Amino acid sequence: MGSASATVQPSSVFSDKIVVKSVNVQGPEITFEGGLKGSNLKKLLDNVEAASAGDKSAPTGTSDTGAKKSQKKLQVDDFVLTGGKIHLTLTDLGGKSATVPLPDIHLTDLGKDTDGITAAELTKKVLTPILESAIKAAATAVTDITKGATEAVKEIRENPADAAGKAAKGVTDLFKKKP
Repeated sequence: MGSASATVQPSSVFSDKIVVKSVNVQGPEITFEGGLKGSNLKKLLDNVEAASAGDKSAPTGTSDTGAKKSQKKLQVDDFVLTGGKIHLTLTDLGGKSATVPLPDIHLTDLGKDTDGITAAELTKKVLTPILESAIKAAATAVTDITKGATEAVKEIRENPADAAGKAAKGVTDLFKKKP
């Protein structure tokens, strides 16, 4: 991550709902590893969803005095993530990888109209658009990789001698390079 900052309303720190005025994340680098059977980000989102479901279904405990304990909730007025990159590793394509820009993400009023949201719910709201962007980027990368392979096959079919010569030259040049 390049940098991150947050601004909190100080008076809310001691209340049941902590008000975060802004969160600004710049230059994050996210690794997306996956294929047809799933991805690391989807697994992370599934774990967060399970945790947030547990938060909702867990009964509110009581203190020694019998008063209900309240769980701290959050309100995030402005969340901005900019300048990010997604490092894609596509297992179904033999581990092909690519790095693509992560579109900027801007979320507002998270937990504002309610009693707030849990940290797990906040994580889910932030991770979901990141996962959607990563999936779109992966789909584009797969298209580009398969397009490149299709063009290479087409070149081999149209001019096999020239394609073989280029491949041989590439291998020769590779061994001529000094470490």
